[in-house]
Amino acid sequence: MRTEAARPSRTPAFHLRSFLPSRIDLYVLTEILGPFLGGVLFFVFVFLLFQALRLAEFLITHKAFGLILIDLIGSMILTFLPSTLPIAFLIGVMVGFGRLSADSELVAMKAGGLSIFRLSQPVIFLALIVTALSLALGLDWAPRADRRQAEILARIANRKIVKTLQPGMFNADFFNLLIFAEEKDPKTDRLRNVFIYDERDENNPLIIVAQEGEVISAYSSTEYGAAAVMRLFRGNIHRTGSKSEQYQKIDFGEYRVYLDMPGSNDGARVKPRNMTLDMIRDRLVVLKESPKKKKRHDRQGRALLTELWRRLAVGFSPFIFGFLGVGFGTLRTRAVRASAALISFGLVLLYYFMLIACQDLGNRGTLPPVLAANLPNLFFVFMAWRSMKSAAW
Repeated sequence: MRTEAARPSRTPAFHLRSFLPSRIDLYVLTEILGPFLGGVLFFVFVFLLFQALRLAEFLITHKAFGLILIDLIGSMILTFLPSTLPIAFLIGVMVGFGRLSADSELVAMKAGGLSIFRLSQPVIFLALIVTALSLALGLDWAPRADRRQAEILARIANRKIVKTLQPGMFNADFFNLLIFAEEKDPKTDRLRNVFIYDERDENNPLIIVAQEGEVISAYSSTEYGAAAVMRLFRGNIHRTGSKSEQYQKIDFGEYRVYLDMPGSNDGARVKPRNMTLDMIRDRLVVLKESPKKKKRHDRQGRALLTELWRRLAVGFSPFIFGFLGVGFGTLRTRAVRASAALISFGLVLLYYFMLIACQDLGNRGTLPPVLAANLPNLFFVFMAWRSMKSAAW
């Protein structure tokens, strides 16, 4: 009596194998990841190289050591990464597929029955990760880092302000104040036995005497890096009105004198590029509900919407650059790395030139913000489709 061999049961683990990456997928990923990470490190190094003189000034002149300098460098890198990741991803895909094409490995994969669209699956997987990271950086992390950078620079600038004070001498024209400090601590820049003559209000001049004082940064939700405050401890205020012979003396434990820093009025409003996603949405709601200054609010609303759509367009650009890199990377050439880098730089320059021009048109109201921000993406989608079509087997 014949018995049929038992067929292997299709367990859930068997079905899960189809979702696991194959050796070809892992091989393609390793070919892309190396140039991609190398491109990120290269662009970050070039960016910091251009900031070297500025960082050296903070280190030598302003004595910005340790955590302050590390915090400043980290904030600078975060503001630079949203534009760096898509460029490095395009270079990584083009170099990876260019090497596979130059070594005829793509021909071998074709002979094994793999199409160019099947080989693009690792690119799509990596593009998902890069896109999520780019969106998080562009919509939240980079604007926060930009504001943090402004706060650190203001703090360093305030230390420079105190260093201009000469102890034991009357310092005139110190933010329209006449100030005298008997001593100054060289490590903390803290002042002792301070005398201030404040005549910024001509009708109500003040004489302030305090045992100690220091200059600190003053920030708020809308003002960052544009103000400084001199805190005075254990002293008194002497005041005599110009139209009155009455003399007034006020004792205090702590008193604050706000310093009018240059450009403070210009920095009172956060610019769109410094706003997070939540700040942009809240500002749009305020502009929509406010009936006053209709034309001005429309202009601000267009600028905010254009900036928001621009960040979204740049955030999703790794998907387009991925397919574009696959299409252009399959061109056989001997100098793979050099040609891939040159082609990538050319494509990226074209993309960002178009993005800047379209953003200007969106701010002016010539184009709707959504169309102005996504017009470069639409053009590059067409280029990616043509390149993939020409590279399809």
